[in-house]
Amino acid sequence: MQQYKHEFISPNEMLEVYLDFRIDTGSVVNKHFHDWIEVVYLIHGDLEFQDNNEVRHLKGGEFVVVNPMSIHSTKCMHGNTAILLQIPISFLEKLVPDIRQYVFAVDYDSQDARVQTKLREIGSTLQNLWIAYQFHVDGYQFRCYSLIFEMIYILIHSFSYKVNQREMYRNHKNMQRVQFIMEYVAKHYTEPISIPEIAREIGLNEIYFSRFFKKSMGITFLDYLYRVRMEKIYTDLMNTDLNIQEIRERHGFYNEKVFRRMFKEMYGGSPKEVRNGQKSISAAEQNTF
Repeated sequence: MQQYKHEFISPNEMLEVYLDFRIDTGSVVNKHFHDWIEVVYLIHGDLEFQDNNEVRHLKGGEFVVVNPMSIHSTKCMHGNTAILLQIPISFLEKLVPDIRQYVFAVDYDSQDARVQTKLREIGSTLQNLWIAYQFHVDGYQFRCYSLIFEMIYILIHSFSYKVNQREMYRNHKNMQRVQFIMEYVAKHYTEPISIPEIAREIGLNEIYFSRFFKKSMGITFLDYLYRVRMEKIYTDLMNTDLNIQEIRERHGFYNEKVFRRMFKEMYGGSPKEVRNGQKSISAAEQNTF
């Protein structure tokens, strides 16, 4: 399953972080979480970023910071280029044992000149970080870490607050429930899972389960289940020559009307249009070499 999943990330060679330059011709990365701080800096294009049920539309020169274990997703409809930085919270705990108590809350739209200066500093730091990593000059690891620590320092002192141990425990308990739901759906998503069934599995009554899920995820359980199936369908659509009906049914999506409506909302066209459009883009990219 690729939605609301607990994502596993591998660090870069020689660094205890993950750093990448992304070229996205168009995609939907559905809801997931990980125990890493994530920063996305958009260079060109646009990106719809949903974090903790709040939606932000990024354009070139803007960035977003995601807290560890925060449920987030992205949608890119017209293509973009971006720098992606992911820092394991376990790495930062070696230096700041109580780092988990910090919650980053960046005021991206502030009109305060001091805040805007800090935002520009973070953007510039991310650009310099990618340059340092890309060229791999002698000692580049020290330069990369110095820039990462500089960014974390700015975030802690200008864009964070601390939570108490009780709130941390409550959040941890809720995420354990979320993880159980995700793992159950990952295993059974091709089956007709009902709310009474999943509520019984997690030990909650149906009404409380529905409220808990909507509050945690920002969508209903049924919508989530559909999206899990949809991402599997999209992957097969882009990477196989199987017909659309066969792909749809192999992933448990039997309601064709709902499928076509949701597919267009998520990917901007019909399955056939998206499949043909992606092939055209791939062919064009090959011809540029």
